[in-house]
Amino acid sequence: MKESFGVLWTVSLSVAAIILTVAGLLVWDQPVLEVVKTGIASGWTEVARFISRYGDFPFLLAAGVVALALSLRLRTVSSSRILTAMILAGIMAGLASNLLKLGAGRVRPRVEQVEHGWYGPKHEDRWVSLQHNFQSFPSSHASCAFGFFFPLFLSRRWAGAAGLLVAAAIAWSRVQLNAHHVSDVAAGALLGILTGWLVWRWVVARGGLSRWLGKP
Repeated sequence: MKESFGVLWTVSLSVAAIILTVAGLLVWDQPVLEVVKTGIASGWTEVARFISRYGDFPFLLAAGVVALALSLRLRTVSSSRILTAMILAGIMAGLASNLLKLGAGRVRPRVEQVEHGWYGPKHEDRWVSLQHNFQSFPSSHASCAFGFFFPLFLSRRWAGAAGLLVAAAIAWSRVQLNAHHVSDVAAGALLGILTGWLVWRWVVARGGLSRWLGKP
């Protein structure tokens, strides 16, 4: 029952993320970029900057580690498993997104001195994908945040739903700050969701890491 619930939500949210990614690539990326550039929503910029800064994975990781240490201290096995899954999924989603960036070489929307597009890892004898300005796709903020909170959602529905709203806010902040396109954050969310489900299935649903976390 637990795994079927996880599969249902993983498939549903993954399909939504895929649709949003495709819609962004085909239709929405450029119009949203133009809206952000006009400054229509500039009143939200400081809010976006705050969310983007403190929603970055080092802060999520620190909170998760502190919570895990407390949970292990109190010997609450269920919570320890969930928190371990959250931390591992966030780390793995972040690593995967950064590897994909190296292959995509997509220019960030706020860059003006370079023609926007996909340059791949190397362009004109330069390894452009190693440069920050060419690391737009996918969004690591989004992948880490969704990877971090999705195992919580699959384990504790209401707390996890609040966590996914936080992840969505983090993704929005990256678009609002002109650091990513809609398709970048949607693809990052997809990566986080899939990674979160795989780790949750291993650690929480099937009782992995029992040697360190105890039997579920």
